[in-house]
Amino acid sequence: MGPDDKVTHEHYPAYAMGGAAEMLSTTRSFLRSLDQVKLIDPQRSAAGHRRCTRHQLRLAARARKLVDQGIPLDAA
Repeated sequence: MGPDDKVTHEHYPAYAMGGAAEMLSTTRSFLRSLDQVKLIDPQRSAAGHRRCTRHQLRLAARARKLVDQGIPLDAA
């Protein structure tokens, strides 16, 4: 796998929390709450910042829809 392939790989942590939140039209705190309930498990950069994969972003988007429908986060 070449360097360009990594970024498009499903499980490569390519997205910082701020960018991920913006892409999903949600907040960083919502994404952090998904981490706290272990729905997603972002990797940490060398500087300690959370980074999400495409797979995790899809899970987060689905969780956002469920929460918007009134389902508690821990049940999502």
